[in-house]
Amino acid sequence: MADQIKATDLFSNWAKEGKDQRMANTHAPSVQEMLDHVLTTISSPFSFIDAGCGNGWVIRKVLENDLCKYAVGVDGASTMIEQAKLNGPKENYVCEDLLSWIPDQKVDIVHSMEVLYYFKEPLKLLNHIFKNWLKPNGKLVSGVDFYFENEKSHSWPTDLNVHMTLLSKEEWLSLFQSAGFLDCHSWYANSSSDFHGTLCLFGHKHS
Repeated sequence: MADQIKATDLFSNWAKEGKDQRMANTHAPSVQEMLDHVLTTISSPFSFIDAGCGNGWVIRKVLENDLCKYAVGVDGASTMIEQAKLNGPKENYVCEDLLSWIPDQKVDIVHSMEVLYYFKEPLKLLNHIFKNWLKPNGKLVSGVDFYFENEKSHSWPTDLNVHMTLLSKEEWLSLFQSAGFLDCHSWYANSSSDFHGTLCLFGHKHS
């Protein structure tokens, strides 16, 4: 078996092949559910980070909300960020390693879709987000399609030749709790007869 490729290289290649928009279209229903979960109760200005922002489509969507005062997307795939900057204000996107990047200001909401399981130790990223990205009372919402209960996803690491950390719903919730998040809960978004659904995970950083 060939050496596994880096996830950031995989996604840069996908952006070159035009797959980034297809990914956005596929993920849109689940992402909308996650955004609704954290935004429908907000009545005051908020700030937002999209971790693993791809071509920036979530940032552009969130910036349409009049209450959003600051939004930034960060991704380690350079070609994805190039696409994002072509489609929106350049200042809203940065190409950095998620595990080391620290935003200029902490935010109220962090979102990620199809990101956490690409890390060999996702708890390190959750700890980093909790400590360095989120304000007190901040919220993290993340979606993953690769998880233990979704058996159809189990072949993905082999299919794509990239590392993925396979965890169950309860194991993901335990990691959120280990990072310090409270009110941790989950649900399945965009479920259908042939799709178990996106596993959506929520945690709250209390003040």
